[in-house]
Amino acid sequence: MKIGNDEHSGGIFSPSFALPIKQAFLIANMNGLLWLRRYPASITFTAMIPFAFLFIVFVIGGGQYTHMAFAGSLVSAAAGYGLATGNNIITWKVDYKMQDIFVASPVSSFTYMAGIALAELLFGLPAFVILAALVVIFSSDFLYSTTIIIVTLLLVWASTSSIGYFISTRATHPRFVESFIAFLRIAIVVVPPVFYPVSIVPTEELRYVAFAIPTTHASLILQYGMGVPQTLEGWSPQIGFAVIFAYMIGFALLARTKAVWREK
Repeated sequence: MKIGNDEHSGGIFSPSFALPIKQAFLIANMNGLLWLRRYPASITFTAMIPFAFLFIVFVIGGGQYTHMAFAGSLVSAAAGYGLATGNNIITWKVDYKMQDIFVASPVSSFTYMAGIALAELLFGLPAFVILAALVVIFSSDFLYSTTIIIVTLLLVWASTSSIGYFISTRATHPRFVESFIAFLRIAIVVVPPVFYPVSIVPTEELRYVAFAIPTTHASLILQYGMGVPQTLEGWSPQIGFAVIFAYMIGFALLARTKAVWREK
């Protein structure tokens, strides 16, 4: 079977177009499915973090912020599993030296990143399904809420996977990546109004900072889909999607152009 660049081109069904997709799924299988087949219990451990946030918000809020807890937990899961791509890649790069093998192969850096990111998505699949089901149950429009859940989570996951990949290729030690990604997770999930209302942000200046963070918009979009009234002046789901999409494009370009794929 040929894998070079001399295959016939024929649109999206051509071998040259399908090959990177096949490569990404093969990497995801090797890094994700094979591990889960050997250690199926690990999928439970990785799914506990989003539910821990959900439990804390539900208990502290006494059920008052149920919708925000569901939306925030779902956004937290998407961002967390996306950022975890960086942890996985640095392990493969430093401990297993696997990145050197892929660098010497026909696999591109972007395909490699997509494969690792898909593997992380597999670990989070049970959490995604359960949390998404809870959001849909609390929504009045099944089709609309399902659509915005899928689109929002894909954008957040793609954005955070790209930034996680970029960080991992610039680092030389797994501990640095783990520390920096832990900091990023707090900065984009815990601190901004993802689990709590934007209205309680104390000053207008801090609200501008909150609206500069994509996860704030992601949580608001999911809340809007559940029928939570949004009275924020100047905000709409269209603006929220535009901000998240802009971040996704920006981080993807950063990962594509500035990540260190081949060591000098």
